Amino acid sequence: MTEEIDAILLDAGGTMFDLSPPREKVLSELLAKHGLRAEPARVARVLAKADGAFDSEFAKLDGKHESAFWVKYDGFVLKELGFDGNAKEFSREAEKVFDSIISKVESWVDYPDTRPTLEMLTKRDLTLGVVSNATDLAGRVLDNLGLTKFFDTIVLSDEVGVRKPSPKIFHIAAERAGVRPSRCLFAGDKLAVDVIGASRAGMNAVLIDRVGAFPKADCLRGKDLTIFKRFL
Repeated sequence: MTEEIDAILLDAGGTMFDLSPPREKVLSELLAKHGLRAEPARVARVLAKADGAFDSEFAKLDGKHESAFWVKYDGFVLKELGFDGNAKEFSREAEKVFDSIISKVESWVDYPDTRPTLEMLTKRDLTLGVVSNATDLAGRVLDNLGLTKFFDTIVLSDEVGVRKPSPKIFHIAAERAGVRPSRCLFAGDKLAVDVIGASRAGMNAVLIDRVGAFPKADCLRGKDLTIFKRFL
């Protein structure tokens, strides 16, 4: 890192909290209905592979016109799992299932390391913030999980009209935090969206690679938020 850190900014979903049940379990059960047995652990490995393979394309999504991307993404996953049915029909069904889960505040749970890490960080002389490509749902999830109290600022793309990896949203967050981008450390689970985006905005960045999607990433990388203990 080039300078001392005055602010820690974090992504939300995939970094601090996740779906419950997790997406691999949902897909495993849905596949079983279509005659394909795929254990959640196997599905999780394939999803991680897909996350890495489609990372750059994922960074181009606008939050609205995403169906074509997910059909392609799902097609990759289904092929890897040996599914021989109609991939487009399955993708449409999966989209409906996930939409019904994702939209519920109670469907999100924080990772075991999230709260202890935030409690540790609040004891330091640091400003804490959230920067997420999300609607107000992310804010409601943070409230529901009792995590909002840890943050000085929360920047959601749907509210400010710009999405990661655009440098603008990171600059908005830095301005609200009252610090220069070079004195911010951003942590997120996507390489192109989070790490490259934050780096291009002049921030320090760390990849939280919980699922092992980016084993060859040339950046600071940790399996979870406990990585902060290494350098703070």
